[in-house]
Amino acid sequence: MRIVRETAQTKTNEQRVSVEFLHTGSTLLNLAISGKGIDGGWPRGRIVNIVGDGSSGKTLLALELCAYVFYRMEGNKSQNFPDVKKVRIIYDNVEMVMDFNLDQMYGKRFRQGIIWGKSITVQEWGRKFAKEIEANKPGELLLYVVDSLDALSSQEGLDRFDKAVKNDKEEDGAYGTEKAKYLSQSFFDNICSKMQGKDVTLVIISQIRQRIGITYGKKYSRSGGKALDFYTHCVVWLYEQEKLKKTFHGDSRVYGIRVLAKIERNKVAKPYREAEIIFLFDYGVDNLGMSLDFFYGSKVQKLLWDGTEYSRQDLIRYIEEHNLQKELSKRVEINWNEIEEAIKVDRKPKFPIK
Repeated sequence: MRIVRETAQTKTNEQRVSVEFLHTGSTLLNLAISGKGIDGGWPRGRIVNIVGDGSSGKTLLALELCAYVFYRMEGNKSQNFPDVKKVRIIYDNVEMVMDFNLDQMYGKRFRQGIIWGKSITVQEWGRKFAKEIEANKPGELLLYVVDSLDALSSQEGLDRFDKAVKNDKEEDGAYGTEKAKYLSQSFFDNICSKMQGKDVTLVIISQIRQRIGITYGKKYSRSGGKALDFYTHCVVWLYEQEKLKKTFHGDSRVYGIRVLAKIERNKVAKPYREAEIIFLFDYGVDNLGMSLDFFYGSKVQKLLWDGTEYSRQDLIRYIEEHNLQKELSKRVEINWNEIEEAIKVDRKPKFPIK
């Protein structure tokens, strides 16, 4: 599969395509973010934010992107950047928790090929990322994931805590404002300038926080201040919808989760689109399962494919055995676009478009 993502805009000698994309692992999420299925995904060379509660699939979604980049991007040609000669993936695992079976899900080569790190403060992370951008060479694709922004303390907060421990006294000063101030007044402004023209994509994972005393409006937020909304090109909020269970010998156990992804902010396609994602433990994103749910409906058990009726599991097996994943993605994209066309505003343009 060709993973270079292109827009519909045609490149001329004077201009590049406006944005290319990196596959999310989900055809539906690709469509929700970029308006494209097989050739869609996360905006490449930009800053994206994945937001959600604990166990909502944030890390899995980031790992799925890492795996696609790791296995599919080296050697790819680009219209915006030099051809990819080398892929570098840095996973800044601030929380120091990675309980997934990475070898089974993505392979030992993937686990060993990722650069795993851990930052302590938001300032330390900012310096690390800035150095990686400066070291990025033409022909090198860099994907940097920070998991999570909330787990990073500020240098001021860390110093304040150490002082309180040393003196055995309560902490002095403000809480929680230094991080937002650093991000808004220093980090994002400088980082965006450094990323300009570089084949560098930054993924920021955020935890949700409940807003106390809110009667109207959103009851949840994430740390980082307004800067995250201003400088990011895509913000996806994840909400757990259902725990998937199977029963064997009378014992019911969870084998995965169904999650709703809401595109809360989008600079590369139509905003406020949604997509369901199925995460299977020890497997990752179930693109086939959720594509079939979208195409046929999640409750239908007998599925008709090219004149032949299959059970859901038999059709999944048939598609996998005959390498028809791309064909299914095309059909899902056609269905998605039919819906988009049906809801489009039918009005005469106000200005000449030719």
